[in-house]
This record gives sequence, structure tokens and C-alpha cells, in this order.
Amino acid sequence: MALTLMTVLIVLFNMLLWAAVLAGIIALEVWLSRRKSRWPGLIMPIISFALSLLLVFDFVAFSAVSATSELQVTEAETGEIIHQEQRVEEVSDWTLGDTVQLGILLLVGNIPTFVLLGTYYIGREKLRRDKLLEKMHIQDL
Repeated sequence: MALTLMTVLIVLFNMLLWAAVLAGIIALEVWLSRRKSRWPGLIMPIISFALSLLLVFDFVAFSAVSATSELQVTEAETGEIIHQEQRVEEVSDWTLGDTVQLGILLLVGNIPTFVLLGTYYIGREKLRRDKLLEKMHIQDL
């Protein structure tokens, strides 16, 4: 399948757009983490963690397997359905594989949280270093 120029340009534009959004989020986190109070810098990692927990809850909620059984009673001569019954049962058989998938989902879903926390700690470290440098200048006087 040959890619047209328009397709390549659209893909390139989308990649650049997502890169700009990611750079903006990281720049915002750097700015928030350098505030005097530590709490503004923790807002975005907390939001990211909450969204990753939504992924986990979604996985757990939809991991139940449903089994459907149907019963039809027909008349032998005409083939007409006399009685029809359908029953749906949810069977939850949690396995080790589900636990592994849940752990991997939790790790992968928290990659943005780890990136934001790393950015936060780097920004706070620069703030701590500047405070110590200011104390040293005050003591030198």
C-alpha cells in the first residue's frame, strides 16, 4: 500500500502536535514544581495517578466473563416456540495471568506519573540548591 504525501503530512502533523502537548505539560510541571509551596507541583502527578487507577478499575470491572445459556421449548409438530428462556451468569475466575496483566497495566499506566514526579523532584532540587546557596551567601556576610 503506497502512502500518499497527504497521509505522511497528517501523521507528521499529529506527531508534532502530541510532542508539543507533551512539552507543554512538562514545562507546566517544571513551573509548578518551582513554586515556594510544594503542593502545586504535586497536582499533575496526583491527577495522572488517579487516571491510571481508572484504567485499573476499568480492567477489573470488565474482566468478569459472562456465560449465556438459552433454553427453547418447541412444539414437535409445528416447530413453534412454546417457551424460551435466556439466562446470563457472570463468572469471575481470576487467574495469575490476570494479576500479571493488572500489574503491567498499573506500571504502564503510571509512566506519565513517574515522568511528572521526576520532573517535580528535579525542580524541587534546584529550589533546595538555591536556598542553600542563599544561606551560604548570608553566612559569608
